[in-house]
Amino acid sequence: MMMMKTPNWRLMATAAVVSAALSACGGSDGNDGNDGNPGRPGGEPATEVNQLNLSVTEVSFDNGLPVFKVLATNEEDESVVGLQGMKINVAQLLPAGHKTVGDSTRWLFSGDDSRNGEAEIVDEKNGYYAVTFSSLDSADLADDFTRRLNVIVPAGTLADGTTTVPNAEVAFDYNAAGASADYTRNIVAIDSCAACHGEGEKIKHSYTNPQTCATCHDGLRTNRDFTLIVHDVHQVAAEAGEYPTDRAACNVCHLTSEPEADLALAEWGNWSMVPTKEACSSCHTNSAHITEQPDSSTCATCHTAEGTGVVAGTIDAHLGEWNDAAKVIAQWGSTTELNYDADNNSTSITVTITDAQGTALDATEVLPKLKRIEVLTNVGPNYPVLSYGTGSHQDAVVNGELASGTTIVDGSFVMPITDHDGNPLPYGAAGADDDTAFSFIGVAACSKDGAIVDCADVADPDDVANYTGMKANMAFVTKSGDAPSMRHTDSLDFAKCEGCHNENWQIHKGYHSGFVMTEQVAHDAEGKVVGLDGCVTCHTPEGTYSYANQGAFEQKLHVTHKDKAIIGDCAQCHTSFNLDSFAKKDVINTGIVDGGSGFNPADARYGTPITATCASCHDYESAVTHMTGGTFGNGVYNGEKADAQLAVSAENCLVCHAPEVVNHGNVKF
Repeated sequence: MMMMKTPNWRLMATAAVVSAALSACGGSDGNDGNDGNPGRPGGEPATEVNQLNLSVTEVSFDNGLPVFKVLATNEEDESVVGLQGMKINVAQLLPAGHKTVGDSTRWLFSGDDSRNGEAEIVDEKNGYYAVTFSSLDSADLADDFTRRLNVIVPAGTLADGTTTVPNAEVAFDYNAAGASADYTRNIVAIDSCAACHGEGEKIKHSYTNPQTCATCHDGLRTNRDFTLIVHDVHQVAAEAGEYPTDRAACNVCHLTSEPEADLALAEWGNWSMVPTKEACSSCHTNSAHITEQPDSSTCATCHTAEGTGVVAGTIDAHLGEWNDAAKVIAQWGSTTELNYDADNNSTSITVTITDAQGTALDATEVLPKLKRIEVLTNVGPNYPVLSYGTGSHQDAVVNGELASGTTIVDGSFVMPITDHDGNPLPYGAAGADDDTAFSFIGVAACSKDGAIVDCADVADPDDVANYTGMKANMAFVTKSGDAPSMRHTDSLDFAKCEGCHNENWQIHKGYHSGFVMTEQVAHDAEGKVVGLDGCVTCHTPEGTYSYANQGAFEQKLHVTHKDKAIIGDCAQCHTSFNLDSFAKKDVINTGIVDGGSGFNPADARYGTPITATCASCHDYESAVTHMTGGTFGNGVYNGEKADAQLAVSAENCLVCHAPEVVNHGNVKF
């Protein structure tokens, strides 16, 4: 799984502590010191805080009780003075086997229900906040255990009552000497959570950092154990269809191999190497075997990461199917070519299956192993002219047999391309967007235990468990012979999709072959997967199978992710906004008339392109009214198609609005 890098705040804080200690050792030479940094002694405090950064810069002890210095800065590294409502959580890390053999490490929360414990916080008016304790239960601060200081500042205002500040949290793990912890519990990278939930976005309550959640939810003295909560929540979401992949795909969150050194996940393998009754039962809720165990003392005896030869290893038991799919996907690729025959006004596609090194494989040899080769074709990449119902959806191979007039020529599959009714593709004039036809090609191979097999050797080749979606591909051709038109591919990066859905995600497997997006569908010079333009072969401006489901690509992704209440930040998916692309679009299906049928074209309703796109998220009345106003917006939403077509040229949203990924509400004045 792709992992983003998390700054190692513990090492940074430790460096600050060591630096301060060395400075103190040097003494004073009697000379004037350097000017202070802005907002700290010698400067002015921040007057605007769009981003609040917290760090622990000093740890000492007074009569055995810890004393901390917390530094607060804004996005300009100016010190922030006047924070209100700061909360302090203190915890210690109970080691493995702390109660019985087999127990995993876990945090033990210290303090009362206010989450402030006995902490006293003093604003030093220079960006630093001194945190001291009048008392702490000595049992909560065992010398041999790693300790944690968890600092939380809720969103609100500074002491001036007007300067707003966002929520911020930091967790600093340290040892009894006040240095950075020698060992801590860090099983999942924070950025794994942020990939779906959004960086800085609320996960639960008002908290954005899973370290805060784990500090309080220790399962011993407060609430339920964080591990159980996380598994339960994602299990319920998966059963409700609100999770981006099957909950069994543990590697959406967990690493499955040694991480890079700077990721600093000491316990990355805990999930597979330290099975416990509590953690396992949070997913395996109806297991009598787990229920019968008095504790976790014997779990690891049988359930090892690699297996005992009698009992499957925990890694294979949880990721075997996923790993098998990865092995299959890696074995084959493809090359594709669309061809236009001017003499016959006909289009055809050539698909060649290749091995892992890109060497062509003979079609006759691979045919028995192919579950499916499907080809989805449309005309006009920027504004497809064929609807979902009239577009070309053809299978070249089904269950090891040729289909749709496909033949084998020189070791490749060759298939004629027509629209849904068997007519030639409706190309437009040279230079126009619809001078270009484009195909999205899906390949699926019959498979078993990580190997590609003959479809005749599986019980039911139509069972999704018996085949694997392979790497998707794309092909373009023009009637004129000019360079093809291509949809803009600089707004979305499929690597961001993988952040939630994981690598080797087989899109729409079942109804479709299962499209795996890799470098084969890339358009840029670096071979990076930059766009999802193949999706618009089906997700056309007319929607998909129903006019009621907002199936146009400009809407579908927004609607789907908004309904799942996951996406709260455009940057989670977008790399940029290509506003010029709207000039290449026309009306978009936005729904149906009240009481109408999603399958009756007469009941379909439409919007102008900018309004339809924006309203797929901003669908509340005041926003729609603004976008469709007679002065501002001039758009149409859920209107008659003819009315929407007349309004396209008058839509003026971008006269004022200049949305950016980091600030999609940006205006020009």
